[in-house]
Amino acid sequence: MKINTLFALLLLTPVMSFADVCKTTKPINTDPYIAEMGTRKVTFLAVDLNNNHCWAMNESGLNQRHSPYSSFKIPHTLIALETGAVKSIDERFEWDQKKYPAKDFWPETWKQSHTLASAFKHSAVWYYKALVPRIKPADYKKWLVKFNYGNQTFTPGSNEFWLNNELQISPAEQVEFIACLLKNRCGVKANHFAAFESVALQETKNGLSLYAKTGSGPIDPNNNDGAFEGWYVGYIKDANAKPVAAFAIYMEAERFAALKDYRKAFSLRLLGDLGLWGN
Repeated sequence: MKINTLFALLLLTPVMSFADVCKTTKPINTDPYIAEMGTRKVTFLAVDLNNNHCWAMNESGLNQRHSPYSSFKIPHTLIALETGAVKSIDERFEWDQKKYPAKDFWPETWKQSHTLASAFKHSAVWYYKALVPRIKPADYKKWLVKFNYGNQTFTPGSNEFWLNNELQISPAEQVEFIACLLKNRCGVKANHFAAFESVALQETKNGLSLYAKTGSGPIDPNNNDGAFEGWYVGYIKDANAKPVAAFAIYMEAERFAALKDYRKAFSLRLLGDLGLWGN
C-alpha cells in the first residue's frame, strides 16, 4: 500500500473530538485559587471518564496550541515501541557527549547513559533526540495522524520538532489524545501500552494511580532565565485499572522555578477538589 493511500485511510478513521470527550463542560470557579496562582497564567481541562463531564479553567485558552516540550514523551515513547526503534523500555543508549554535549541548564540526571524507562522518568532530552534517526519520517507522520496530535507538523530528521514550536498542541487536544489512548489505545498494541504505563506511573493514593508527564521550555528560546511555559498531562485509574479521569494543564510563569513543582501540585489540587483524585 502506498504511503499516501495509507495516510488517506488513516484520515478517514474516526478520531476522538472535543465533543466526543466532553459531553458537557463547566467552568471552574477560580476565586479560591487566585491568591496562590499569583501571576501565573493557567489553562486546565479535566474529564470525568465515567460520564464525560469536563471542567475547564480559562476556557478561551483550551484551543490555543503550544509546543508540547517533554509532554511529547508520552506519544514519543509509544511511537518508539511501536516502530521497533527500541526493543523494550530497558534498552540502554550510551550517552554520546560529543553528539549531545551537556548544556548549562542540564540536571545531573541527564549527564549519563539511559534506558527508555529512565529517560522518561528523568525527562532526558538527549535520549529522545537519539530516537529520531531510528524512526522513519513516514512512521512519525502515521502515528501523529493516528493520535490526531495537534498540528502534526515536523521537519523530517529534526530532533527538536517537539521543542521548537514546530509541532504544537492545545490543552483540549492533549486531553483528546489521552482519552483516545484510554478508550482503545489509539492503535497501540496492548503490550506496548502496558510497558508505557510501567514507566509513566507517578504515584498511587487511596486506590488511585496517577500516570503523567511534565514538559516545559522558555517562552523566549534564547533566555532560560526568563518566562517559561509548561505542561502536566496525564490520567488517573482506579484500583481495578479502570480509567477515572484525563487532564492537562498548561501554564506560563515568570521563571521556571515558579512552575516546576507547581504545575503538578496545582493539577492534583484541582483534581482533588473535583473529586477525581484523593485529597
